[in-house]
Amino acid sequence: MDCTVSGPSSVRSVGLVSPGWPVSALANGIVSYVATMVHGLDALGVHSHVLTPLPMSDSLEPFVHTVTPRPNKLLSKFMWKLSPQGWPNRMFCDALAREVQRLHREDGLQLLEMEESYGWARLLAGRSPVPLVVRLHGPWFLNGIANGAAQDRAFHERDSWERQGIAAAAGITAPSQHVLNETRSHFGLPLEDAQVIPNPVEPVGPADRWNLEGCDLNRIVFVGRFDRHKGGDTMLDAFAAVVARHPEARLDFIGPDRGCRDETGREWRFEQYLRQKLPPAAREKVTYHGFQPGSTAAELRKRALVTVAPSRYETFGIATAEAMMAGCPLVVCGAGALNELVQNDQNGLVARTGDATDVSEKVLSLLRNPQRAAELGRRAALDAATRYAPQVVARQTVEFYGRMLDRASRATGARASKPGLRKTVSVSP
Repeated sequence: MDCTVSGPSSVRSVGLVSPGWPVSALANGIVSYVATMVHGLDALGVHSHVLTPLPMSDSLEPFVHTVTPRPNKLLSKFMWKLSPQGWPNRMFCDALAREVQRLHREDGLQLLEMEESYGWARLLAGRSPVPLVVRLHGPWFLNGIANGAAQDRAFHERDSWERQGIAAAAGITAPSQHVLNETRSHFGLPLEDAQVIPNPVEPVGPADRWNLEGCDLNRIVFVGRFDRHKGGDTMLDAFAAVVARHPEARLDFIGPDRGCRDETGREWRFEQYLRQKLPPAAREKVTYHGFQPGSTAAELRKRALVTVAPSRYETFGIATAEAMMAGCPLVVCGAGALNELVQNDQNGLVARTGDATDVSEKVLSLLRNPQRAAELGRRAALDAATRYAPQVVARQTVEFYGRMLDRASRATGARASKPGLRKTVSVSP
């Protein structure tokens, strides 16, 4: 597909901020998004630079750049006490600004896309030589609450920073209409230069897709962290209810144990929850795999009849979209953007959020009717290929970038015609 943006601001080189790298070493949706976007942009002739503060490999690709703060030890000791959240973010953004300036100067970097976390864009906007696009991967007022974070001073401070960062951006993209609507409402910002663009998902060839003949008709799989956000506790509770009525059922639980906070504020570890909350008949049928690379998770999905995504909130749901792309029969909770990915009884089944009983009923209905499960999986694969293929998403993204660059070019021309005009930006740690 030709994705050239006409005019002087044709998109050629962009930067993507990633919280870590490579994708094989981290269970993080933003890292997965960035890795897939790199492939999609490359296919359209757009060069990507990945900027990360957390490299987890000694041999990174040439397009990956480590962002390393250079702290003044005496000043850092004082500022850390004064602003324990703000100072590390200030240091990171100082390093990020230097790297963006270098890439703009040496490689013609035209635009930088970054997440909304900690309002980094508010610290970077006045120092970046290129427009900043903020992608709403998961504002803290949504994801923090979903994970049971205390709404204390630190919570509200981060929330305020994120509002400032979003307001400072040249443009906003969101992976779902739900997260964009909630962000507009929560912050009271019109976000007129915002667009919904879904996350890309790597395509799955026919030979690697789920199929009824190759799966275990009694097996269920969960791919996600054991925490409140991803609904790991809901999954285990639902599985216990499934086993009580379908003793042959088995569960593969794939993902790191981040600790799951319950309604009382108590935090559970996976093994502790398994021992104390599940009866022996269910407990012995759970296999905990911990964190696994995407290729292993994909194979385990193919082996199961049903994939379950019981999240309490999702701004998009990459793991769900990956399962759709592979044609896996799905049961999800109707949380946030999952309602935009999965439509009940069309390309999956949708249960009530946080309702383990409803999740178990939906799972049981597919265990008892594998042909129905297969048909839902087939429809999910068709939907995902149309909506989430990397080049489809990259084309939408590049067109959006082009509009941001065109507008920045016009603004630069307007300032050049008024030499007395200066823009002042004030930020705090």
